[in-house]
Amino acid sequence: MKIEYVVLDENLNWEDLKDSIALLPPNRQNKIARYRFEKDKLLSLAAGLLIRRAIGESPIFFGEHDKPYADCGVFFSVSHSGRVAAIATDDAEVGLDIEQLPDKSRLKIADRFYHPRERVYVKESQDSCRAFCEIWTRKEAVLKMTGEGISTDLTAFDTTALPLSAQLYTSALDGYCLSVCSADPIGDNPIDISELELKNLL
Repeated sequence: MKIEYVVLDENLNWEDLKDSIALLPPNRQNKIARYRFEKDKLLSLAAGLLIRRAIGESPIFFGEHDKPYADCGVFFSVSHSGRVAAIATDDAEVGLDIEQLPDKSRLKIADRFYHPRERVYVKESQDSCRAFCEIWTRKEAVLKMTGEGISTDLTAFDTTALPLSAQLYTSALDGYCLSVCSADPIGDNPIDISELELKNLL
């Protein structure tokens, strides 16, 4: 499995990059166009460029639950948050989520959406904000791997327990938390995580 990500410069603006949208397929162009705010357009553009790097010119199709896939044998999942866009690629179904670390005001969400054991994990952690973000990204990664989306009852599964936990990997980035879920147990298989420059994707 490989994870690649880009961090957008705070001084970057849409006018500098809007012509790059022509590099992307129509479905991604349309998605970018629907965003209202410049930052979201830039993040979606970066995600599209990461997909292009991963699958080349292979067309993208949409399966059950509108989960995107390519016919080139590469499974992928993208996510973006804050100033970061990321992609995970693998030879099995994969789901990726990245989120900025939250402030403590968001922690009460755990009472509504986390499995009881996940709530204990957050409450007993020395860094409750990071622990909350770890669980949230792990849940999102699972749902993106299956394609089910957040309409699923999030309290019904525990990302801290086997067998599901064996399919998950979580990593800290500066100010962010990133989790990936594979259809297969990850085990000791190395995960290559690397930062890319946006200019190298153009």
